[in-house]
Amino acid sequence: MKNNVFKLTAIAALACLAFLQTGCKQLNVTSMKDVADLIVAGNTAPDTQNRVLIVDVRSSTDFIQGHIKNALTAPLDQFTKDGEALYTNSFDTVSPTAAEGIANSWLAHMLINQLVNDFASTYADSRIIFYGATIKQANQAARIARKIGYTNATYMFGPYDSWVKAHGDQTGQYYDGVEAVDEDNGTFVMTGFINDTNFDNCSTYGTHHGIIFKGGGLHNNGLLQVNIAPFCFQELLTHLGASPEGNMADGIYYGTDEEYSAKHTDGQKIQYYITWDNASRYYAFSELYIENHSAFDPDNATFELLGIESHIGGTRDSNLNWNPGCIFCMYSCVCGITSNSKANENTWFSDGGTYDMTSASTNFYAGRYYPRMDILPGQGTVMKIKVKIVE
Repeated sequence: MKNNVFKLTAIAALACLAFLQTGCKQLNVTSMKDVADLIVAGNTAPDTQNRVLIVDVRSSTDFIQGHIKNALTAPLDQFTKDGEALYTNSFDTVSPTAAEGIANSWLAHMLINQLVNDFASTYADSRIIFYGATIKQANQAARIARKIGYTNATYMFGPYDSWVKAHGDQTGQYYDGVEAVDEDNGTFVMTGFINDTNFDNCSTYGTHHGIIFKGGGLHNNGLLQVNIAPFCFQELLTHLGASPEGNMADGIYYGTDEEYSAKHTDGQKIQYYITWDNASRYYAFSELYIENHSAFDPDNATFELLGIESHIGGTRDSNLNWNPGCIFCMYSCVCGITSNSKANENTWFSDGGTYDMTSASTNFYAGRYYPRMDILPGQGTVMKIKVKIVE
């Protein structure tokens, strides 16, 4: 009997050693009850200090149909390849060998895109709880996160279906910042507000930034801010039947500067309509902006009205890689999920735009599209933006 116990102990020890040598040391797990307690206590809510991040690694379609309350989305097959973490070299490559370090991981980019885009935080020390369609899937995601450099990654001990049975009152649908969805007609309503951090500039200058996610790196420069992250915005568009294809970029590569500057976005047409309390109706986006000379090119003799027509054309990958937060750009753009098909980068340069970050005004306010403040409401006003996919 003693010999048998000794043999079993030895086998277990060797198995444990082999387990550790693979770099797959035992991870802590979090029970479904503990996750539920964290939600009820407010620890997982948006904008909570030291927020506990619950991350759903199922497909976007599964997430849209239902997910744990306050969860972020990071489909496992989008930040891993053949069981290895994907990294970006910050320009044109995403692969397991593109770079190293947590800041360059595609998982970090996906999470930051949905949180506070400050270009510095990686949330490396945040408590992160992964869950999936299966426990195995959640475990795999947590292990990948640990390899990347997340120090406090765990996984929920239970698949999503079990969560629904045990905690069905703590679930959500679609994405944060989405108030209503009409799947039959390809429309949804986003919640947002008028810029409340840089209102004086945004309300008086022409702009390059039409609609910006409130957590985006360029949020300060957009008058119209929404509560849905760009990654989620495009996933919902695709779920509702829109084609994500456009001509602005292939992945996060946009060609030469000359090729990019000459392009006009030409993907599927997306229409925006805006309203707020006490507004008489939904206004078409183009009704709320007037076209005029840029403040930095007031004497342009060749100035002509171009108009505004929004099309898909930027890419999710580009938006994730540079984290600007752009939902809709007034000039055709590689980062904006949708952009104006009537003006491009060459137009912006002609309007006085420059890529000189020491001269912020020419980067952010060299635009020809001015907000109609005789119609639009004041600083901080809550608004709704209806999005319609045009077949």
